[in-house]
Order: sequence, then C-alpha cells, then structure tokens
Amino acid sequence: MEGQLRTLANMQALDDEIGRYRVLQRELPKQLNDIIDSVDQATANLLICETARAEIGKKQRGLEADIKQHQEQSRKYATQLSEIKNNKEYKALNSEISYLKTKISEIESQLLELMDEDTAAKEQVDNAKKELEKAEQCKRDKEGDLRMQIEGLEAKIEEIRAERNDLARTLPVSVVKQYGNMIKNKNNQAVAYNREGSCGSCGFVIRQQMRIELQLMRKLIFCENCGRILMNRFAEEPTESKEA
Repeated sequence: MEGQLRTLANMQALDDEIGRYRVLQRELPKQLNDIIDSVDQATANLLICETARAEIGKKQRGLEADIKQHQEQSRKYATQLSEIKNNKEYKALNSEISYLKTKISEIESQLLELMDEDTAAKEQVDNAKKELEKAEQCKRDKEGDLRMQIEGLEAKIEEIRAERNDLARTLPVSVVKQYGNMIKNKNNQAVAYNREGSCGSCGFVIRQQMRIELQLMRKLIFCENCGRILMNRFAEEPTESKEA
C-alpha cells in the first residue's frame, strides 16, 4: 500500500503541475491581449490628441484669415478717406476703421490664447507619441515570446498527463477511478496531506485513530470532511505542492 500511496502522491504532484499550466493558459492570453490593447489605446489616444491640435490649427487659420480681411478692409477705407469731402461721411468711415482695428485687436487676443492652447496640445501629442512608442516596444519585446509560450502549453500539459497516466496504470482501477473523480470534482486536488493533525486541504481535525492508520500506511484513508485521500508526506515529497 505504501507504493500505491507514493504513486498517488506523485500523480497529485503532476496534476498540480498541470493545474499551474492551466492557470497560465488563462493568464498568458490575457497578458497578450493587454499588450495589444495598450497599443490600440495609445494609437487612439494619439489620434484624439492630433485631432484636437488640428482643430486648434483650423481655428487659428480662420482667425488669421479674419485679421487679413479686416486689415485689407481697413486699408481700403484709409485710402478712401483722402477722397471724401463730406465731413459726415469722413466721420462714418473713420468710425468703421476704428471698429476694424478694435476687431483686429480682439482677434489677435484670441490668437494668443489659441497659441497657448496649441503649445499645450503639442505637448499632449508628444506625450501620446511617446506612450505609443513605449507600447509598441513592449509589444515587440513580449508578443513573440508570449505566443510561443501559449502555443507550447498544451504540449507540456499532454506530456505531463501522459506521465501521470503511466503511473495510474500501476494502480487498481477502483483507486484510479476514485482519484479521477476527486481531481474532477474537488478543485484538482485528490490528495491531502496531514498538516499538524489536520487535513491540509479543508483543515478538519484528524482523529487520533486515523493518525495512527496514516502512519501504518496499510489502506487508503479519506478525510471525514472533504473526502480527499489523506496521507502523511513522504520525506522526499516536495512541499510546494498546492493544496486547495
């Protein structure tokens, strides 16, 4: 029976390893998607920043065109002043010139504000470009390796599963069925170890008589609470095996 217990412990260690690879099968694609998404998000953010700056530039060009138009009109009125003989018309035209100068001054103030906005927008564009470059570099550095890891995981799992199945063939069919059902229904954990007098999986206190039977290793012992196969750790049993 000790040999069977050792075999079950080894099978559990292999199933623990399979479990860790299954976790990676869920986590690595998420990491890959996060890397790809970060590039997409950085690209979209750069487009937003560039669009915002382009809109500022469009407003600037519109205001500059207005200034040019007002200046041309002002010069035209100034030329006409010398030709006007009527005082009333002279005052009216002078008033128009004054209005245009005031309007030009107002537009120039708006242009100054837009220049400040453009400076800030340019900084945002520059930062967005840096973030995109950073995201693209991360993608170049990690994407290939992650894809290789993802592609290789199933092969590793199959290799370990084959090793576990070879061990299972050395056990009675009834024991293998019990083990398999618990792996399926008990969170990939069929074997639980005695941990200072309690089940290492559920924490249930092991009766004294059962502790003696665990020492004797003459039969399979099951936790009275969670139903897992209970055993003491073998001296060479790795302690990092997960227990759930």
